[in-house]
Amino acid sequence: MSDFFPDPAPPIENSDDDEKQPVWLNPPEDELPGIVPVELIIGRSDKAAVMLTGMRAFTTGLAMTVHVRTRKRLKGHDLIDEVFDGPYRHDQDDEWRRSRLKWGFEFADGRRATSIDAWPDLAKPEATPDHPVLMGRGGEGGDRTVDRDYWLWSLPPEGAIKVVCQWPQLGIGPTTSHLDGDQFVEAAIRAQSIWTPE
Repeated sequence: MSDFFPDPAPPIENSDDDEKQPVWLNPPEDELPGIVPVELIIGRSDKAAVMLTGMRAFTTGLAMTVHVRTRKRLKGHDLIDEVFDGPYRHDQDDEWRRSRLKWGFEFADGRRATSIDAWPDLAKPEATPDHPVLMGRGGEGGDRTVDRDYWLWSLPPEGAIKVVCQWPQLGIGPTTSHLDGDQFVEAAIRAQSIWTPE
């Protein structure tokens, strides 16, 4: 072997003591989800549109993508900051918090999860929340376009699901859409473990 390239390091051994993420924090890493074809505009005005697509049903919840579009660049606000902000931000004034983008779900049993809920205590991930959680994840965007993934824990029960969106700053008043929870329960049954039993 050439002296220019050193011998490769020995292969990394898989650890048997990997800690699993809390079920409410992320989709399961070891599952192939059941897919539910959803193409839904959850809020729209002549200035902006908020859309929900790509819903993936895992045994413990739903992953999805929210798409935000504005006709023009927001004055005084960065669209990426607007969409990627969360309940952890406290440096904006009350008017901004009232007028910002908000959206969420209401299950058939009345439980709710929204994009502005306070997050569970991340210092105690082992403590399972007693309510559904909507967690923002990664994404991308620019001045007038942002796409962001979300994780909804737990899996909604059968029955109608309300999807509510509001963005007063851009003229979107409270808007309610409906999804059939049965389709997500059925898709979660199709979710598969990606590892064969040892």
